[in-house]
Amino acid sequence: MDINWFPGHMAKSMREIESNLKACDCVLYVLDSRAVRSCFNPSFDGMINIPTVYVLNKTDTVAEEVTVGWLDKLNGGGNIAVAVEGTSSACRKKLLFAVKKACAATLDRQKRRGINEHVRAMVLGVPNTGKSTVINSLCGKARLVTGNRAGVTRSVGWARVDSTLDLLDTPGTLYPKITDRKIGENLAIIGSIKDEVIDPSELAVALVSRLNGIDEGILASRYGENVEASFAGLETVAKKRGFKIRGGEFDTDRAAAALLDDYRKCRLGKIALEYAN
Repeated sequence: MDINWFPGHMAKSMREIESNLKACDCVLYVLDSRAVRSCFNPSFDGMINIPTVYVLNKTDTVAEEVTVGWLDKLNGGGNIAVAVEGTSSACRKKLLFAVKKACAATLDRQKRRGINEHVRAMVLGVPNTGKSTVINSLCGKARLVTGNRAGVTRSVGWARVDSTLDLLDTPGTLYPKITDRKIGENLAIIGSIKDEVIDPSELAVALVSRLNGIDEGILASRYGENVEASFAGLETVAKKRGFKIRGGEFDTDRAAAALLDDYRKCRLGKIALEYAN
């Protein structure tokens, strides 16, 4: 599964990101806790040369041990990892502490020079990881447009948290071509790639295969019987949900969309697609 979804605004955003990094003191790299590894954009690797705070967002969608594993893996080497639920009241305090820790050297220099404490942080991530939600949480009010779909933020924009911290929001940015099938599937399953780009039935079958590999009971508990990782499996879901089209045939396209929605909204449980080990 090669995925080539790189709209024009993303190419522009990559140039703006590289240029604006020079004015920032740290990076808040927002990652979806369900697919942390897949959320790393290799295009950023050569750009980022300042302290990074890895923000494991949407921690309410995975088991606690998954989050702990990623925190252990990502903390260290001058970088900091913090787990948050972007919409929770505790998110702001956690992130402010992490930013201050990441920018400790800069803040110390400012103090020694008698300069008022002030740092700038860039917020990065692939689409739909919750960057704008995290920023809104930090700012204390909804200052940016958010949405549970890829491509909501289309350009860079500054937001003031307080007199000591400014944030630069950036559009969710993928890399020009995703050649690793598993990564492409993961990003599509969590909604980081627009649903229109990949056939929903193919993606739903891939999700079924992934879930059955974890525990066949996951889907059986939701739909009343085991679901095969095949077109026939989608017919099973359609039958159980009563999805039919004209002529009495089962609507497998609707079943595929429903299955993906069930996963994304945690109706199947708190299930991660990737683990730190």
